[in-house]
Amino acid sequence: MKMAIIGSGPQAILAAQYFDQIGAEVVLFQRSPLGGSVRFLMEHFPESQMTYQGRLISTLEFFETILVPAVLEIEKFEITKQGDVLRVHKRFLHADEEIENHTRMHDLFRVVYSMNPQESILRQLEENPELFNQLGEELIASLHKPVESFLDFDIVIEARGFGVLPSPMGAGGSYALNEYNLKEGSLLFYQKEIFEKLDLTNKKMIVLIGEGESAMWSLLKLRSWLLSAGDHEIHWVTYKTKLESTKNTWLDSEVQNFITELDLEFEEKKIAFENSLRQWRDLEDYVKVKVPMPTEPSSRLIFHFGYDVTSVDRLLDRPGVFATLEKPDFRLGQTSDMLTLAADVLCVARGKSSEPDSFRALKDEPGYYVLENNSLDNFNTSLQIIETDLFKYFQKA
Repeated sequence: MKMAIIGSGPQAILAAQYFDQIGAEVVLFQRSPLGGSVRFLMEHFPESQMTYQGRLISTLEFFETILVPAVLEIEKFEITKQGDVLRVHKRFLHADEEIENHTRMHDLFRVVYSMNPQESILRQLEENPELFNQLGEELIASLHKPVESFLDFDIVIEARGFGVLPSPMGAGGSYALNEYNLKEGSLLFYQKEIFEKLDLTNKKMIVLIGEGESAMWSLLKLRSWLLSAGDHEIHWVTYKTKLESTKNTWLDSEVQNFITELDLEFEEKKIAFENSLRQWRDLEDYVKVKVPMPTEPSSRLIFHFGYDVTSVDRLLDRPGVFATLEKPDFRLGQTSDMLTLAADVLCVARGKSSEPDSFRALKDEPGYYVLENNSLDNFNTSLQIIETDLFKYFQKA
């Protein structure tokens, strides 16, 4: 049984190890370094925790005791292939076509992937420089371009998650007005760009747009920046009507503790302000005109529940971006509302969208399986369900 597993994250790695151990001929297609979300968490949140097989486990423990041994094992047997899977389809069988006296499993799956030949070319250049000296510059340049190749398999397991591209900020996963034109600039940052590209130097006001884990991880990434100066603010915009918990209990707890910390800080500022205001009002009039009235404090984290960002634009008078928010009347039982925010940058953390074409085309195809994105709690059960189904068609090695 020849099996393709597509993905670089923990689910792909553990699935490759599992099916290799039971005798399948496995090829793991990886676009990026093995580790996926866990590698990302180790880099940015080494103190984080996750749920695995019904128990809470530190990301560090999962990485060192479970993921690393699995990676070493599959690399030892050389079952990984570097490349970006572009599409998956049956070699010849159309969706409405049947094969007499055979199931659809009679025809193999074709996995088409793109690979960059640059490494191989450089190795060959070192081994045979004379040959390359005879080639023209145009031909040599063409050898550096990615090329498509394919392999055929009995079984395909999709383990890279359904999302491919960061979801836009607009309603229903669509682009807000002008968002498409601004997304490649320095005003909008999406998903991992918030962690890897966002420069917080001289930033004072950030609008965070999103829901769920993506927005929560982004908030924690911005935590130290927010606390580093009293005039830093985050405005969190979400179409949700309240802050909802996720499947990650550690993340929920960290975010709630951070919000509580900010609330307590704000309450202390309000008490101090009220005391200062009373003292100011008690001043003699001739003194009062010389002493500025105390400034009312504001929270450093402001929630805008029930809102969608409907348009964005550059600011004319200074660097930054202008976001228009709208709330429909059916949310929160209130009348429709509109407000505008001027920010240094917008951070869009709404997860990923755009399912791979292969998933849409093959989701009901026998022999094609999809592992739910970011779900390790019942992972072994998912693998055993796939294994049981496979033995309808194949015998154990």
